[in-house]
Amino acid sequence: MRTIPVDSTRAQFIGTGKAAARAQYAELSDGSRRRTGEQDKDEHGVPLWVIDVLVDDDDADRAEVIGVRVASWDEPKVDKWKPVRFINLVAVPYADRSTGRVALSMRADGIDGQGQQKPAAA
Repeated sequence: MRTIPVDSTRAQFIGTGKAAARAQYAELSDGSRRRTGEQDKDEHGVPLWVIDVLVDDDDADRAEVIGVRVASWDEPKVDKWKPVRFINLVAVPYADRSTGRVALSMRADGIDGQGQQKPAAA
């Protein structure tokens, strides 16, 4: 899948303090999708989270709220109203099934200052 690197030096990301487990979906035989009730995982089995941030872009008329997908064993924490620095932030274009238009999904390898190590085995 094609990814587009995001120059995060041109916009500031401000934490909302909100993160949620990314839902896992199953594709049904009729082509529709339905939530499975499980948390989605990346290709390595690491749980996926969506971090909500405000985008403060000096070239834009208004700020936007976006969700950035991050894989982490622990729930990521971002402070409300504090800058958030993502590691390797990219935009991923896809076709929105409901409108047929191209949309963008945002994902990052992590959040600067937060580890993603697997918990020690019991």
